[in-house]
Amino acid sequence: MQRRLTFLLCVCGLLAASAALAANGLYKWVDEKGRVHYSDTPPAGKPAVKLKEKPQPSLDSKQTPQRSRSWQEQLQDSNERRFQEDKKQQEQQQKAQEATEKCQGARNALDSLKRERPLYRVGKEGERTFMEDDERRRLIDGWQKQADAHCK
Repeated sequence: MQRRLTFLLCVCGLLAASAALAANGLYKWVDEKGRVHYSDTPPAGKPAVKLKEKPQPSLDSKQTPQRSRSWQEQLQDSNERRFQEDKKQQEQQQKAQEATEKCQGARNALDSLKRERPLYRVGKEGERTFMEDDERRRLIDGWQKQADAHCK
């Protein structure tokens, strides 16, 4: 028991001494015989070098270890990714549907324009205005461009 107490006192004394040395600084000097000495005070009348303390590495944001995310955060991220993927897929399906509808409309218009029967428009007062061949060709070209763009 007394050995343990003595050991603990020695360890505490060493810790206190090292803390005092760190607080005051540490000096290195060489005596007449060429031996190197270290102490917390410089020797009287002899040149001594004050040793610099190595700075302790600071923990900045780059060195800070990232804490592991909780399962709730991981689940929330997973749900958000799934929601974004579903949203993107719905947008793609909607664009495909719109393209199909535009394709079908262009094909129907082309089918009507390419028939050999006369086409006309009804005016405000109910009069019929028949379509000329030039206008028909121009409309066919326009609808053909739309069909080419939307039908694949």
